[in-house]
Amino acid sequence: MADDDVTPADLARELGRTAPQIRRVLRRKYGTLVAPEDRWHLTPAQVEFVKVHFTNRG
Repeated sequence: MADDDVTPADLARELGRTAPQIRRVLRRKYGTLVAPEDRWHLTPAQVEFVKVHFTNRG
């Protein structure tokens, strides 16, 4: 994992949400990860999608 990788936990802390909430939004948009032990390493587009999702929800 690179130093600038963003994880659901990172984004959850930033947005005041929980990591499961972030992962739920990601799964709805992008599907599940290939293997259960895989970890999300978010692209800038994925980060922006999640931020917009929660900004629009209030």
